[in-house]
Amino acid sequence: MPNFFFPITWLLPTFEGDVCGNDLVLIHRRKWEVPIFDLYSLLAERHPIRVPPELMKVYLQSVNLEFETAAADFPEAADRIDAYRAMLYLRGTCPTVAPFGCNTSLNAYAGINARSSGHQATMHEGMREGITHATARVETWSHELSFACIVGAPGQFVRDMGEGVANGAERDLAKWLTLEKETPVLRAARRALVKAPLMPDLGSSILHIWQGIEGLFPSISTEITFRTSLLLAELLVPLHPRSLTYETAKKSYSDRSKISHGSQKPVSMEHWARAWLLLRDALQAILLHGSMPSEEDLTRSLLKDD
Repeated sequence: MPNFFFPITWLLPTFEGDVCGNDLVLIHRRKWEVPIFDLYSLLAERHPIRVPPELMKVYLQSVNLEFETAAADFPEAADRIDAYRAMLYLRGTCPTVAPFGCNTSLNAYAGINARSSGHQATMHEGMREGITHATARVETWSHELSFACIVGAPGQFVRDMGEGVANGAERDLAKWLTLEKETPVLRAARRALVKAPLMPDLGSSILHIWQGIEGLFPSISTEITFRTSLLLAELLVPLHPRSLTYETAKKSYSDRSKISHGSQKPVSMEHWARAWLLLRDALQAILLHGSMPSEEDLTRSLLKDD
């Protein structure tokens, strides 16, 4: 199967070298700056790049690492990277963007123009050996190019990505993909967790987040605020006191209702973070449970005598 590489914005690796868990996803530190001449030369030499060189350059300015995965095709690879990012979010990392995917590491195509022109003597020693326009074809696919990324409320998220977090998320990924096969509704919730931070409008993002939350409890059709908040409170018991989750969920559902009914009141970062963290913690709790508890099981657990 071919390998696909996804530059990831904003995360700051605190590990040396590469991180390899169980081979579902490999993490590479960025080694080299990619000059704009390299990107222009890919276009000039008719490499199948689908992202404008200028836009690639803009995104690469914020990239410190990239994720690699082997897959049958680009859509499968992109979905796995989305799932891996969801597992990182469960471990506290800030929302990130994977603006495009490539069949070649950015560490490999950095310097391709100079190498192809025979100017190795002027290059950094570590860049002198590598691919040229004659020996490789660099192919890119756009993934997440249009967004207004929500960096997050101070103290809620972390940008540092250590080796422990990387390997832990890798282990979680294998468990989560199994859970998605067993309970397909979890895929929609996971996609909402990853995609909501990329939406340009905070209100629309909150509605998308709540689609993910409500999808976890598909049979609720009446007393939605009360019942959803109650079930979330029980689901999140491994992470938070029931009373805290219950009050948070009620407030967030109220935010959602006001937005969906056309309220003109400003939507703040606090409103967004309240909803997104609820969904994040719900997925974390499901991972801890090892399954998605049924609404009946959650209700019986609530009524259980201590």
